Amino acid sequence: MLQVAEEDLDGMTTAAERVYRLLLKKIFDNEFEPGKRLPRRKLAEMAGVSQIPVLEAMKRLEHEGLLEYKPRWGCVLAAPSVKRVRDMYALREAIECQVVRILAAEIDGPHLARLTEIARELDELRYSDETERRFLDLHHSVHMTMAEFAGRESLVSALRRANLIWMLWNGAKSIRSKVSVQDGWHMMLVNAIRAGDPDQAERIMRSHIDQSYKASLESAGAQENTP
Repeated sequence: MLQVAEEDLDGMTTAAERVYRLLLKKIFDNEFEPGKRLPRRKLAEMAGVSQIPVLEAMKRLEHEGLLEYKPRWGCVLAAPSVKRVRDMYALREAIECQVVRILAAEIDGPHLARLTEIARELDELRYSDETERRFLDLHHSVHMTMAEFAGRESLVSALRRANLIWMLWNGAKSIRSKVSVQDGWHMMLVNAIRAGDPDQAERIMRSHIDQSYKASLESAGAQENTP
């Protein structure tokens, strides 16, 4: 979902889906400023469609937490306030810790092999301006793949509603922009899952989420003790 290839924009999808993917790509490419109004008419002109599919796409992005509606002003790109970061990470922690516990107890061979493949590539990838897009796509893929492999649609849906995309994009980027040596975290987690150790898998996940949480607070220009 994070990776938005150009060819995806021209496939057999609805106009609203194409606009959604286009806006998502522009958000992740930092083409929109947080808090700045996004006029529906201009977005429609940019996408070459009517305002109806733009409205549908914006409602979807609003539901996912990337846009927010301000009375008498309109839709704006959401800014990561301290309260919002805290709320989202509390929900993410509950969901993802449960996901890895399920995987440690239930994952099968093919799913474990696929998860190992993604995790190994991610841990071996050096973060740089050139690899940033690939790194962030892989990071998102690992987390969403784990949720999907857990086989609980309610957890997958809740993770999306918790604005996982935004959190991973900002948190992972903040972490990797400061860390030059890969720590092998994702393979540590996969190995705990492979060993069938739900307690260890949960501890590793909590530690990772805490690191990402602090990075997201810093990315938001906030301190953890800010009211």
